[in-house]
Amino acid sequence: MAKGKRFDMEEEFAGLDFHSLLLEERFIRTTGTLYKQPDKSIREESADRAEAKEIYRMPGNESFDLEGILKARREATILRLAGRTILAVQDTAGASCNTRLKAEGIGYISDKTLGVSIHGCLAVSCDGK
Repeated sequence: MAKGKRFDMEEEFAGLDFHSLLLEERFIRTTGTLYKQPDKSIREESADRAEAKEIYRMPGNESFDLEGILKARREATILRLAGRTILAVQDTAGASCNTRLKAEGIGYISDKTLGVSIHGCLAVSCDGK
């Protein structure tokens, strides 16, 4: 995104399909509301108590589909980046969990260190947009 450009939430989630138009509209409205000031709480950003309650209840709706959200974002990203040169800046870090005695399922990141490896990737365009 170019500096100062805002996401168009309807465009960003055009491929969203919750099988409920009301839920899809509510989700798009909610993401637009929360996008404005991500450092604020849901209650602070909501127009009123009813909207906050609506937002908190949304993930519990049986039609709410996290995979569908990710698919819609993936499709929008592919369309936005089509025909452009993109650089993938990557880094790997390890988080030690040796002091977490009750943690289960953690593997080793070295010979004697329990933990997780975190591999991040940031896509940036060559033209700065």
